[in-house]
Amino acid sequence: MCGIVGAVGCRQLRSYLIDGLKTLEYRGYDSSGLAFSHEEAPLIYRIPGRVHLLEEMVPLSLEAGIGIGHTRWATHGAPTETNAHPHISHSGLFTLVHNGVIDNYRALHQMLSDLGYQFNTETDTEVIANLIEHNYKQMGDVLKALRQSMKMLEGSYALVIIHQGDDERLFFAKNHSPLLIGHGPDANFLASDYLPMLKHVKDFYALTDHQFGYISKDEVAVFDLPGNSKAKISYHQTDLTSEDINLEGYPHYMLKEIEEADNVIRHLIDNYHDGRNYLFNPKLLDTITASDQLIFLACGTSYHACLIGKRYLEALGKRVDVYIASEWAYYPVITGKNPLFIIVSQSGETADLIHCVKNIKQYKFPLLTITNTKGSTLDREANFTLLLFAGIEIAVASTKAYVAQVTLLALLAAALKGDSQLIPDLYHVIEALKKVIDMKSKFEKIADFLATKENAFYLGRGFDYDVSLEASLKLKEITYIHSEGLPGGELKHGPIALIDKDTPVIIFVSDSLTALPIRSNLQEVLARGAHVIVISSQSLAKGKDAIVVPDVPVHLSVLPKVMVAQYLAYYTALKRGANIDKPRNLAKSVTVE
Repeated sequence: MCGIVGAVGCRQLRSYLIDGLKTLEYRGYDSSGLAFSHEEAPLIYRIPGRVHLLEEMVPLSLEAGIGIGHTRWATHGAPTETNAHPHISHSGLFTLVHNGVIDNYRALHQMLSDLGYQFNTETDTEVIANLIEHNYKQMGDVLKALRQSMKMLEGSYALVIIHQGDDERLFFAKNHSPLLIGHGPDANFLASDYLPMLKHVKDFYALTDHQFGYISKDEVAVFDLPGNSKAKISYHQTDLTSEDINLEGYPHYMLKEIEEADNVIRHLIDNYHDGRNYLFNPKLLDTITASDQLIFLACGTSYHACLIGKRYLEALGKRVDVYIASEWAYYPVITGKNPLFIIVSQSGETADLIHCVKNIKQYKFPLLTITNTKGSTLDREANFTLLLFAGIEIAVASTKAYVAQVTLLALLAAALKGDSQLIPDLYHVIEALKKVIDMKSKFEKIADFLATKENAFYLGRGFDYDVSLEASLKLKEITYIHSEGLPGGELKHGPIALIDKDTPVIIFVSDSLTALPIRSNLQEVLARGAHVIVISSQSLAKGKDAIVVPDVPVHLSVLPKVMVAQYLAYYTALKRGANIDKPRNLAKSVTVE
């Protein structure tokens, strides 16, 4: 959530900032803004709304040497023009954009108000602007003021700052929220993600916590807190390309990413199996084997993937616990003497997980990060990292990342077990996914019915219950239909009271062990007038089942089943006229708690 861009020396600064913000729209936002350096005062453009509306406000003829931009996902204050970034300090000395949340902003607000500083917004960001101005007036040096301000701020922040009167330098500071430098021969750039800078530079530096400094046209200066020591900069490159964000003829990123699932599985096989052996770090496998407790921490879709991973690793005799990160961060539970923590995050920048890492570091227990983003905060903090190799995921609702997470956890479990059968089984899954893609006309027909409803239920048992949770989340996220995922046996312990005429109840049938009881649950809801939609595996199918998918091993059945659920959510949202790739109130990368 929220996005930052900035540059010094860029020949087409207006285009870079606007196009850069457009590449960050997938992160989720509700207002946007730009600021350009100018002789008397910065030129500021802000709007509650999308970047294309902001673009219309900015003159094509505008020229400046320094500029910053921001997409804001509201935390403090409503998404209004006044609260939109960039924000300017009391006397106009500093203009800045900010990602993150300042925990002690109320105390700082009061302190600055008592000193005569006036505030025009409801944001914690304006507090930062005034704090830097206050410290600058005391010290007379921007870097000293910035360093002092960082010592006073509590919370998360990525800051990019214009100092009025300095036409050569753009300042920055970073703590917990991601911020990258892009280094070029004739210009330097800042952004909260690689995407805005891909067309301009090849060399990147990921700032670490408590770093600050400035970029100019020809220079990059980074300093570490505490003190004023100059940091050693080691640039790296990324496998991402600007082509990764193209729609390639698809109407929506979500549909494109659903249909990339088969390639995701292939890439994982290629990266973690050489045709004969698994390619996991032997030290990681030894650490898992030696651990007496495996603790998964994740949020949202990643949490649902961890529930599948729990089953895989428990089947090997391991003790496994799965926690929602935002809960464990405040109520940590560790009962093993030699645990391994496994953190799963598509972005690698999830704030709740970063909070968890602080707790883990205190205990000095080993940490494995599973992420799609090399060089992310959670990657850098880990003892071990397993990359998902899923390619960038633009749509806010995660699809192929879930497939990647489940597949990687299956590969990891197979490596621990020495199970070579998984590889042909995964190729079997790939073929099943291709057949699911060919069923789109059936999904559209079901979506015609779902689109008219405001409530729905998903039922399953075992692996099918786990995929019901993810299926329900997808429907909620992009259609705004209220939905629940339930274990089939729990239906009669309360939720069946919500079933009435034509209530959609979607049932997964993948396991012969529970096929009979889940179909008994089917009869229970039919008797209450529900509209039942059965999604079954071929060998367990009955004549009236709505969707029948090819058989795959039960422990991999979630992969074709979740694709069906993703399609149903997609087509239902399409028929309801929802903003599929950018659903309301949601963000792709949740960088605040």
